[in-house]
Amino acid sequence: MVAVPAAGLTLTNAGAKTAGGMENIGAATSSTFTMTDIITCTETVSVPYAGLGAPPYDGLETAAGPMISITNISIPSSWTVPATSKSESLSGIGSAANNTSAGTFTIFPNVKITVTQGASTVSGGVGAQVTTATITGPVTELDDWVVPWSPVDSTPNFDGSDFGLARSSGYGNTAKGGPGIFYITFTLKFFLAAFSDGPWPGSPTELDFKI
Repeated sequence: MVAVPAAGLTLTNAGAKTAGGMENIGAATSSTFTMTDIITCTETVSVPYAGLGAPPYDGLETAAGPMISITNISIPSSWTVPATSKSESLSGIGSAANNTSAGTFTIFPNVKITVTQGASTVSGGVGAQVTTATITGPVTELDDWVVPWSPVDSTPNFDGSDFGLARSSGYGNTAKGGPGIFYITFTLKFFLAAFSDGPWPGSPTELDFKI
């Protein structure tokens, strides 16, 4: 089994914001994250008929089925608010699908990963099968799902000097000491399905990615 890429990375976008997706405001959907990176899991079978044709060299071996599963999703769990020097915790992300089959699964609101298992080319004990993952979707406004993402949860200064800084709405404001870009981190597991005579004896590859 071979996983591509070989290591986790920050995914790039086909749109103008190549470092990630710009959030949409309100009901807009025009700002879309469309992954340009290639994510695949390939199973190669190479046990052609040989000798007396005893298994696995009987020419009957087939692909078990390569799979890509999303097993963990997280947002920045804590950061220090510049205006208060207090730690804040963010929440609002959904659960990972932990899928064992192909399909479309949510990473965060409106941005989904689609896992597609290609046809096996294995014949006579030789060939391959490739499963591909693609990610796309409009980025929902953070106010709609990240908690807290509004300064209304704390009392601002009377002169309004800390508006947008008191809580997580100031997260991306590096000029005021915020961490900057808001990343979603998720884990993909690359593995093979069970064989007809038992579970796959290999070890899965787990890689962390960021959007």
